[in-house]
Amino acid sequence: MIRILSTAAALLSAAILSLAGLMGGPDAHELLSSAGIEVHDGDTISVPLNGERTTIRYLLIDTPELHHPRRGEEELALEAAGANRDLISSGPLRLEFDEELRDRYERLLAYVWVALPEGELLVNEELVRRGFALPLIIPPNGKHAPRIFSAMEEAARSGAGLWSRSENRIFNPSQVWSEATVLAGSFVTVRMTLERVEERGRRILLSQGRLTVTAYRNSRTEALLGLRKGDRVTVRGKLVLSPRGCEIPVASFLQVSRDSDG
Repeated sequence: MIRILSTAAALLSAAILSLAGLMGGPDAHELLSSAGIEVHDGDTISVPLNGERTTIRYLLIDTPELHHPRRGEEELALEAAGANRDLISSGPLRLEFDEELRDRYERLLAYVWVALPEGELLVNEELVRRGFALPLIIPPNGKHAPRIFSAMEEAARSGAGLWSRSENRIFNPSQVWSEATVLAGSFVTVRMTLERVEERGRRILLSQGRLTVTAYRNSRTEALLGLRKGDRVTVRGKLVLSPRGCEIPVASFLQVSRDSDG
């Protein structure tokens, strides 16, 4: 544990030295390029650390895929990457770590802070607030989860980004399945009558036909277990294809509401 913390501290110091002095301007591409920073998408960048190029995956969030090997470019992917680029080019950066330092792909997991004249801004949180990201909490990491969920609630109230996109796209599960290849990667609203409510390991599954709503059980999702077969619910989120049909991953009960006639 001491070794891990020492390594994290060394990486953090290197990040500050490598990125300090990066100030915003009219050309974010040029600024980031001169600092050796590459923006892969809305939640992933690569930076030079300790003489090596290191990929950094933003903690606790998930933005639309820009270069997915099967799904290609998802809805709002370009906008999310652009927002990420603008944010990290607006001031010096600082990396903060959580319990697990790397993911299974050996990417460095971090909270990315940018120093602005009015104070530090958590980029991970701001992308959620602008509606370009949804929470993705994978224990044991979760230090700033309350901030991330508060930003999600703010985005939902204001109709930012994905929340406005999904507002007028209302389907039932049969319609979603019939148009799944077209809708995959898009943000939708689905009204469904639950046929199954299951708990499998750490996951909660709500299903009708070939559509399944999936959630990892935590304090923000365990209320979903109070739903029952026959309940009518409205779900908002990104549609993805799965081996069993299609899914809408949800991170909070805020994405699933019980209809008044359910």
